[in-house]
Amino acid sequence: MKRLLTCVLAIAVAAFCGGLAGAPAARAQGFDLTVIPAKVELQVPAGDTARFSIELRNSGTDPLLLRVYAMDFAVTPDNTFLFEEPGSYPYSCAPWIELEGEDVFDLPAGASANPSFRMNVPVDAEPGGHFAVLFFQDASPPSPGQGAELTPRIGCQVLLTVPGEIVRECSIAGLEVESDYLSLWGPPEEGRAGWPSRDMRYRLAVENSGNVHITVFAVLRYRAAFGRGAGEVELGTMTVLPGTVRYFEGSLPSPPCLGRFKAEAVIMYGPDQFTFEVEKRAQAGFTVFPLLWLLFAAFLAVAAWFGIRFFRRRRGGEGRRRGRLRIRIRLEREEGEQKGAPSSGP
Repeated sequence: MKRLLTCVLAIAVAAFCGGLAGAPAARAQGFDLTVIPAKVELQVPAGDTARFSIELRNSGTDPLLLRVYAMDFAVTPDNTFLFEEPGSYPYSCAPWIELEGEDVFDLPAGASANPSFRMNVPVDAEPGGHFAVLFFQDASPPSPGQGAELTPRIGCQVLLTVPGEIVRECSIAGLEVESDYLSLWGPPEEGRAGWPSRDMRYRLAVENSGNVHITVFAVLRYRAAFGRGAGEVELGTMTVLPGTVRYFEGSLPSPPCLGRFKAEAVIMYGPDQFTFEVEKRAQAGFTVFPLLWLLFAAFLAVAAWFGIRFFRRRRGGEGRRRGRLRIRIRLEREEGEQKGAPSSGP
């Protein structure tokens, strides 16, 4: 039971994280609760109020008792999510979210619900982006005799923009593609593999230096400066909070075989998660040089050269021995003939 709930919680958090990448919905398998959408974007002036709702679907065979609450969140550069109490971060809007209704309610099996919320923006709210996450958590009492249990939950991200002096600025803080000198062949289709398969990692760092969140779409392309090979990888979308750096990371699905290559990263973004009108680029170089293959080929060439010399010497030695044998036989025959010749008399 504990193992099952642990897996459910992990899947729920993964589903929420997928919402940051712009997925239309999040699902926690095993918990059987679907949240639509996984990301809510609002634009509310300071001092105003806006209402919004979220659809919940219980796809399981058992009724759910759900508790709703808001929290702050942060994202580290390596895409680890941190959750804190409301008001922990200066860009929080969690304290401004009000549930219109009970914070604990029943959701029958196969049924849907649309809880409503109010976003009450203070008069002195700073222009720019403010963020929170709404969690829908299982509030069922623990089973008797089960001890401590992990409680599954699933989240919906809330992204608020307060109009005013908005600075929307994103840049590429770094691009790295690993060079490869010792691998022997490319990775399997299913993804990353260990040596001797070629596993060429890339990292694209994107920095948001503005004061509002930005949804970034990224592409990585590479071509040969000399040698052969070219490719393109769509890295997808990612939401970058203001004043933070996030990484697009992975392995090239079709790494090249030999040569010096130029990689180019392209990021695009705009005023919302569906518009990409601003483009930024950065380049980096990497090398693919199969040193082990070349050493193996050199070894074969040296071995072949020594083999040819050995056989030539052997054949030359046999030829010289045959020549000496023929000369010896000829000399012996000549000596025999001289001994058997009649001597001349007076």
